[in-house]
Amino acid sequence: NTIRYALEKKCMHSCRDSWMLAVSQREEFGMSKRDITHNINFFMNVPVTPEGGLTFEDGISDAGKYVELTACMDVIVLISNCPQLNNPCNAYNPTPIEVLIWDE
Repeated sequence: NTIRYALEKKCMHSCRDSWMLAVSQREEFGMSKRDITHNINFFMNVPVTPEGGLTFEDGISDAGKYVELTACMDVIVLISNCPQLNNPCNAYNPTPIEVLIWDE
């Protein structure tokens, strides 16, 4: 984020940086940077320009929207509500998220 927004902006970890930090603090996971795949942004609005670049726009999902996932094997999941203080995502007003987990 520091590179994207220049040094005069508030520095913060990206979602991937947060994931890498969490993995490095939990040796029992037995994981390294090599094991980490790309993150998924379910609700962030990141249009692709005709030139192939990315832009960051205000979100297009409404309050109460949700995603249901099914794990078919044991998984490690990191939920990161990255506040995005330097772009219009969430109209510069990040809000809490709720996570529900069912074990059937």
